[in-house]
Amino acid sequence: MADRDELDAFDADLVAAVAEEHDVDRDRLTTLARTHQSNVRDLPGVDDIVYEWRNQFHLDPLLARTTATYYLALPAHVWDEFAESLGATDAERAALVALHDRQTRQDAEEVGADVGRLDGDEAVVLTRP
Repeated sequence: MADRDELDAFDADLVAAVAEEHDVDRDRLTTLARTHQSNVRDLPGVDDIVYEWRNQFHLDPLLARTTATYYLALPAHVWDEFAESLGATDAERAALVALHDRQTRQDAEEVGADVGRLDGDEAVVLTRP
């Protein structure tokens, strides 16, 4: 079975809306989101990093899991590390975080994610391979 596309968890219209709201080029935001997903898949792997985070942080960051997607609430420093590795500007980092936050909130009811847990943390959405 072929892996899912890295951006399967994201609504294309939402990507466009977030890019426009943050004055970031849509193609650039799409590339950053795809690269972020690819980097997680390559090292250490989606399931492995979620396992690590669930053991590393005091509060389990897993908000919801489907066969296709993980929804997590993580400390801001995790996004700082991702943004640095992606070479993202502050505006691009903000757009990426907003994309993940909005996707989580959009899917919350359907997947059973408690978005109240995002207060103080930032959403991370990972497409499962």
